[in-house]
Amino acid sequence: MCLRCFPLDGGELQSSSKGKRMTISGPTRATVYNKAGVGVRWMEATRWLAALFFLIIMFAGIYVYSKNSKSIVTLGIPLSLVVFVGIIYWVKAMGDKAEAYADRALNARRGAVAEEAVGNLLGELPAGFYVVNDFVSKRGNIDHIVISMKGILTVETKSHRGVVSCEGEMLKRDGQPFEKDFIKQAWAEAYSIRDLLTSHGISAPKPQPVLLFANADVQVRKQVRGVEIISRRYFPVNLNRLPNRMGAAEAEKIFKILKTSQPQMFV
Repeated sequence: MCLRCFPLDGGELQSSSKGKRMTISGPTRATVYNKAGVGVRWMEATRWLAALFFLIIMFAGIYVYSKNSKSIVTLGIPLSLVVFVGIIYWVKAMGDKAEAYADRALNARRGAVAEEAVGNLLGELPAGFYVVNDFVSKRGNIDHIVISMKGILTVETKSHRGVVSCEGEMLKRDGQPFEKDFIKQAWAEAYSIRDLLTSHGISAPKPQPVLLFANADVQVRKQVRGVEIISRRYFPVNLNRLPNRMGAAEAEKIFKILKTSQPQMFV
């Protein structure tokens, strides 16, 4: 299933033999389970707490040293210097750890914002689409799963900026390789859903892995090692142009399986 196999000439599904949009009764938006970005927001919070913990430890060490500096001096100049140098290195180490956790917290925040934006976008899909956000699988957290008559998409959202290109089978950002193999990550997520559905007697359609860049300029025009690479802007348009691969009842059944396989997240 290729999201680029159809023209980019509209983002809404239409239902009329004459090409006119029909009035649809009932729900007009996708059915969504779980709030997007909750897992990453929790990760952000724990990293901020870790940074705060190391800062507290650092200042506590400085305080203890200052309170006992006179006693340390009585040990003699050589030992006093050793203790002083030791406390300086220790304070620096605690500060570096606090800074590292703060940087990781900021990265998590950017990831959460991207996931929330994509979650809002998917929530605007037409009725008949089912969206599961923050799905916890045996092979890691899956940002979004989109189920409809058009198939099953496992969507890994990335918050990177810049220009995303492809050289051979390697994805690059601004001409440089990414920090990890996102293609391998995307396939692991798709396989986890495949295995789960197989355990429930569903072997088709196979989940299609997608790497969705929320903020980057994606210049990839093909699948890379079987993974769809696409920007947030064009995802709904291309999705709506895919052919049907299963019935509405099958799509709803798969959604229910995924929904009941894990607990409700915060909404």
